[in-house]
Amino acid sequence: MSPVQSYPYQLLLLLLLVSVTLGVVQASRLPAEVGSQPHSISLRRNGVHVCGGALIRDKWILTAAHCVSLGGGQQSYPARSYNVRVGSIQRLAGGQLVPLSNIIIHQNYSTADAVGSNDLALLQLQSPVVLNANTKPIDLATERPAAGAEITFSGWGSSQLDGSLSHGLQVATRQSLSASDCQKELFLQHEDLLCLSPLAEDFAGLCSGDAGAPAAYNSQLVGIAAFFVSGCGSGQPDGYVDVTQHLEWINENAV
Repeated sequence: MSPVQSYPYQLLLLLLLVSVTLGVVQASRLPAEVGSQPHSISLRRNGVHVCGGALIRDKWILTAAHCVSLGGGQQSYPARSYNVRVGSIQRLAGGQLVPLSNIIIHQNYSTADAVGSNDLALLQLQSPVVLNANTKPIDLATERPAAGAEITFSGWGSSQLDGSLSHGLQVATRQSLSASDCQKELFLQHEDLLCLSPLAEDFAGLCSGDAGAPAAYNSQLVGIAAFFVSGCGSGQPDGYVDVTQHLEWINENAV
């Protein structure tokens, strides 16, 4: 099991080692059309893409805590070292570049806990983004998607483990598992885990560089990418943080 950006989790390490050996490759991640993912952003540290994220207010981004955590705890890297690119499907050009003014890591996040648990951070922008057809906040879902629902995620991750990042935003679809099946598949018990599994033989899924990638259902944000298992685009479920379990925290802090 691997967070989408690596840090030292040991759970299911054997599966991850097998995936590296076999060189598992992604399936049909498709190029995003202009304006189709107006909430999807590129989080950049010192000018280099590190993670994805979702624009949820005109001054707030939701991403994975491990994208900004220093040492796997509550302390973050300096906000001034980050900016975000919004409103572009190109990782290196277009849209708006906006610096951060503040980072809020979920108070219960720690790499000492179960992988993926409470793996959320809010990023406050120095100034509101200009909203237009290519730049729009996404609404937060209030209910967990039903088992079997087809969920779309978007990110700039690579096509294989430790490969080069994609220059263009990519999208793919997976289906949600029930909470009980999710726990059985990944041997994890925390309540805010959302598992997305392959559709039929299409194994397109998370890969290196997709941390914080937003997962949407019915034009609402349901998940933030936390980790993948057994390599990129494997037959195993990808792990997301269930946004619906953290609405109170988000709404109290993103003001």
